[in-house]
Amino acid sequence: MSSPIIHFDYEFSPYGQKTKLLLTAAGVQYQRCDQPAVLPRKDLEALGITYRRIPVLSVGKDVYCDSSLIFDVVVNQLAKDKVPTSPADKAWECYGYETFMAVLTLIPHDFLTPDFVKDRETIFPILARPDYKDLKPSGIAELQSRLSFLENEVLPTGTYIGGDKLSVADMHVIWGIRWVMNDLGAKNEKGLGKDAFPKVWKLIESLPEAKPETLSSEDAIKTIKGADVSAKDVGVQEGDPLGISSGTPVTIESMDSKPGSHPQAGMLVGATKKEVVLEVDDGIRLHFPREGYVVREAST
Repeated sequence: MSSPIIHFDYEFSPYGQKTKLLLTAAGVQYQRCDQPAVLPRKDLEALGITYRRIPVLSVGKDVYCDSSLIFDVVVNQLAKDKVPTSPADKAWECYGYETFMAVLTLIPHDFLTPDFVKDRETIFPILARPDYKDLKPSGIAELQSRLSFLENEVLPTGTYIGGDKLSVADMHVIWGIRWVMNDLGAKNEKGLGKDAFPKVWKLIESLPEAKPETLSSEDAIKTIKGADVSAKDVGVQEGDPLGISSGTPVTIESMDSKPGSHPQAGMLVGATKKEVVLEVDDGIRLHFPREGYVVREAST
């Protein structure tokens, strides 16, 4: 019997839109549990999860944190060979992330309530800049430059980067652009419309629409707690740089967040070159990528 797959996100989440795009394009059957856009997130807390970013993806009792690791699990395990990949995918992932950070300057000012800025400033400090309102013209100029590169050098002969089929590279590149155009209304800005970048817009409009079944909070928690561990037990690799033994209480937090903000506690049960695995309440296991995270032995 296959493990239940549940995607925790909120509709406005750009990273959540990215991972749902992959799940949909790969034909993975999953359910979605809606979360608040700002903390607290009681559903995740009920599972022992204090990691503050969205999305997270549960596959049985294994919960994958960070969109990069979710992509890895979908592409290499849940839907192997269902979506074209290439050796350049990691480079495109970095490009897409840089593009997303640039378009943060285009968030409409009425979105930036004090509560929203306070919730996000530990992970996106640009939102708390005193000159934030002055950044928009430069943000539009950078977005135009990036779109011009895609339009004229990356998409000169077809709809997609890698050929005639939507690929992982396309998804790494386009998620932030689609978000800023449609959700933030940047498509209405002069110089960003279909007349200026028809090939980019053709790619955006070709993307499949994610329509997962929505699961209630109660059902999502019950399903995960009642599931089995789905991932192979990898253990702690010999000579791991952390120097921490399996079974040791640890904390993990994002490298690019304010130090000490929203640490995730758990017992170390796995550490490979690809991921770190912590076990929390009810035998639930949280998977984090090695890149971008700080792991420390918990203070006693």
